[in-house]
Amino acid sequence: MPLLFVLFFLLGCAAPAKKESACPADYFKGSGSGTTEQDALMYASAEISSQIHSSITAAYKSTKKQINDSLETKIKSDVKQTTELLNAQDVKLLSSAKVGERVDVVACMSREDAAKPYLGMLPRINDSLNLAIQTELAQQHPLKKIEAARAAENLRTRQIIAVQILQGLGKDAALQSTDSYEKMVADYKEFSSGYKLIWAGEDEEISHILLSKISSRYRIETGTCAQGIKLIPISTEIECGDSQYGPQCYYLPALEGRSCEGELYFTLRGQRVQGTGERDANDAKRKLFALIPKAQFWNNWLEELDKYVAN
Repeated sequence: MPLLFVLFFLLGCAAPAKKESACPADYFKGSGSGTTEQDALMYASAEISSQIHSSITAAYKSTKKQINDSLETKIKSDVKQTTELLNAQDVKLLSSAKVGERVDVVACMSREDAAKPYLGMLPRINDSLNLAIQTELAQQHPLKKIEAARAAENLRTRQIIAVQILQGLGKDAALQSTDSYEKMVADYKEFSSGYKLIWAGEDEEISHILLSKISSRYRIETGTCAQGIKLIPISTEIECGDSQYGPQCYYLPALEGRSCEGELYFTLRGQRVQGTGERDANDAKRKLFALIPKAQFWNNWLEELDKYVAN
């Protein structure tokens, strides 16, 4: 009898599971359904994230006038992808209910919690952007200047998105002055407008083959180098001889990139390319010339040259 009394007492005092469905005022609310509570909570978090993303729209209109035209398309694209919650652990489970084979949940997130990651990252973005701007303005080395300009554009996009999100969440976040960024954009535009890749090879067969391959990917000029990079083939000789397979000719590729004043920026090399003829050395040369544009070394060469292309 005492045992039954205890069980009755415990069962009578056990509170039923809460089935609240309303988040506190000014909170984001998300609901989800899944095979497990964790799966359902993931869908609820995604719904909350979508609401945070939607809150950017009004803020975007207020900052649009401060955005450089060249950034607008990129920003719109990146904003569409800014849907992943950076602090999903702050989503609070409000209710969970088993419905057949599935679990339905409702979750909430405060605007304060939603804003925390962006409040933390914005000062770091601002500092990195200022450093990239100053680097671009100070650099004369083309690779460092190009890399700094690309970094600044990416950071400016991230800065604008972070500010838009914070403003959409009701935070008093202001976009930094555009003066220094616009100064950098103007400087880089002036640099890139006069920046050229200049071919400095001689009138040789190998030089023509290399030029044809490179010019199929980049705009290449010849003549005087005023601003840009001189591309100089430093290996243009072909070695030919006999082998057990027949006449063979081979070429050992090498290319330098120098400033117009002669400063060495890079040296590109590759494994030798060889052609085997059926009749004589001329036949082997023809085979070699056909193989050079398809050779493996171009993968590394073009990857390096891509870094030096201003756009």
